[in-house]
Amino acid sequence: MKRVNFFLFIILFSISTFLISCGNSGNGHENETEDSTTVSEEVDEFQLLVNYLEENGDFINTKSPAIVKAAEVYENIDKYYIMDIRKTEDFATGHIKNAVNVPKEEILNHMKELNSADYEKIVIACYSGHTAGFTTGILRLSGYENVYSMKWGMCSWNAEISPAKWSKKPSNKFAEQTETTINEKNPAGDYPIINTGKTTGKEILEARIEEVFAKSFKDYKISSDKLFETGNDFYIINYWKTEDYTKAHIPGAIQYAPKSSLSSKAELNTIPTNKTIAAYCYTGQGSTFVVAYLAILGYDAKYLTYGTNGFMNELMKENEISHIFTDKEINKFPYEKSQVSE
Repeated sequence: MKRVNFFLFIILFSISTFLISCGNSGNGHENETEDSTTVSEEVDEFQLLVNYLEENGDFINTKSPAIVKAAEVYENIDKYYIMDIRKTEDFATGHIKNAVNVPKEEILNHMKELNSADYEKIVIACYSGHTAGFTTGILRLSGYENVYSMKWGMCSWNAEISPAKWSKKPSNKFAEQTETTINEKNPAGDYPIINTGKTTGKEILEARIEEVFAKSFKDYKISSDKLFETGNDFYIINYWKTEDYTKAHIPGAIQYAPKSSLSSKAELNTIPTNKTIAAYCYTGQGSTFVVAYLAILGYDAKYLTYGTNGFMNELMKENEISHIFTDKEINKFPYEKSQVSE
């Protein structure tokens, strides 16, 4: 009797196990589908890009700006690679020995073809140091770590080459309109939306660099006249040390500390996306690196040409604010001329 009950138990157990198995398996793919299904999410290109930049040198918060003086270039004229990005006719009028004239639209390809590792430094020269700074900033973000902008541009090489730039730009025009009020940063908010269609930080960076270079360099500049006239239309960044900021600054300007504040782990998210950013420094050359970085990240940003030297030069001297332009910055280094190709 016990043997019969045992066999009956085995039979009933087998049948119930079979039925339960069939009931759970359905068409045989339900559990597999549930485990293997992945939710399709949109790629956050901004986050991928900023992570990539911060994990690969974090240039803007570590080594920016990358600037060398004309005297250093002169001393190393046969060792440094000098790229002059001025107009062809101006280059022909006078340029540094061995310098190569590279039009804006050819800069990226020129750098790709150049074996940059062959040179200790690659120096970019323009008229006043602004366009060269902006270009250097972008190339640095691209990974060219030995690229530098020449301070004050060709104005500092020889006044005969660029007489109408730095020597005539220092001014005290808006000194009396400055303030000492400490202005609060914008509340933390959203980052810009980037849509290149790429899926890796490196690819997104390459696409953004192409987009930024496609625009005119003039689109990234603003004059002190324009900024003081329509200052309320901008989110104004003072890229200075705190001790200088408290002495005098543009009305409404907010101080962002160099080499730290533009990190995603710091105050980058306080920069608004619904206003044009106007960044300025002492000479305009340092802020070109800031604007290059912000532009790559998708912000609408402009740098103030000639910086505070362009509107409060004498006040800078009175308050002992650094980076004041003087005629001592202008050298008399030799230069060469060339024929303009027809």
